Amino acid sequence: MGMTNISRRSFFKIASVLTASRFFTPAPSYSQTPVQEESRAIFDEGLNWTSKAAAEIVCDRIRRAGFNVFVPCVWHGRGTAWPSSLAPWDHKLAYIPGFDPLDNLIQTAKGYDIEVHPWFTIARRDRDFLPQYYDKGTPSESFDVHRESFREFISKLVLEVIQRYPVAGVNLDYIRTGGLCSGSFCADDYHRHTGRNLLRDTAQQLLPGGHVAELLAWQEQTVTDIVRRIATGARKTNKSIVISVDAVPGHKLDESEGRNSVMWADTGLIDVIYMMHYEPAPDWHRLKALQAKMKRPEAMVVLCGNYERVGSLNPVTVPRESSLVSTLIEQGRNFQKGNGIGLYLYSMLSDEQITHLRNTVFTIAAKPRWLRMGKALPQSSREIQVQH
Repeated sequence: MGMTNISRRSFFKIASVLTASRFFTPAPSYSQTPVQEESRAIFDEGLNWTSKAAAEIVCDRIRRAGFNVFVPCVWHGRGTAWPSSLAPWDHKLAYIPGFDPLDNLIQTAKGYDIEVHPWFTIARRDRDFLPQYYDKGTPSESFDVHRESFREFISKLVLEVIQRYPVAGVNLDYIRTGGLCSGSFCADDYHRHTGRNLLRDTAQQLLPGGHVAELLAWQEQTVTDIVRRIATGARKTNKSIVISVDAVPGHKLDESEGRNSVMWADTGLIDVIYMMHYEPAPDWHRLKALQAKMKRPEAMVVLCGNYERVGSLNPVTVPRESSLVSTLIEQGRNFQKGNGIGLYLYSMLSDEQITHLRNTVFTIAAKPRWLRMGKALPQSSREIQVQH
């Protein structure tokens, strides 16, 4: 988003035709014993992993490519991909009585030495449901993060997964307001907190060069409250859990929508920032300048892309050329300072990319390594103890 060439939102609708028909193939020859430590995460915004057979295929493919961390989207603002006591089932996912897709994935991934970090799109709303958490003045396709009831709900939803499953980490996406709200609820809340008029300040903020400090602070404080609730609850359950967010530090969207990921990392609320840059040639010099200003520069990881949009009239999304993907991974590796690399998107992971990654940047198998809150904490999913 923001700095990218294509919105992630636009191709969540893409069918996972590249992965649905995969069959197992012999893994390339490489040592099964990791001899180095490096977190190698790949994100899946689809539901490619939600059956027994699919979980095996996904884990086999990403392990053969060289990845050791899988970040599956379990909440995309339309329901859960696990049997929840707090929210309804994802309406795009077939419900099978007695089968828990997330538990099955975690157990399957364990056999491949892959960590699972469930991914939540916090403020994203993909269908009209849970109406108590938004109104006509709420930004489009979003829940109203200014409602304390929603902040409590979404925090408990994330914590339900952390408390129920032995996950190694959790990823928070759309951890922002989604825009500027305009309804009476927000107007009253804004006036109560600042003594100011929301509509007037919004109009001023939207002017070229507009900057209303009180409005930006109101946005940031409410989003930070969600991060704090999740971080506090998560670490009570699992002190070793890795908390990551997806963000674009330095972009105006992050400032205006309350996503202060650098502050969250520098103060220890989160451990990793996956900085979303899916373009074929990220401005590494500018990104390094941003990183250099951080108290915890090791928190910043560039999340690279492995897809392209081709065609002008009716553009389609296709896997990126495999050598360029490997080049981006290597550049991301040179940029990171302890928390590895990240790649988006699993549904665009082609067999050619798998082979090229394994034969170039991932020739040596690795186990995940994390630098958390300034301290090195190499962890594998099997080493983490979860209290029930």
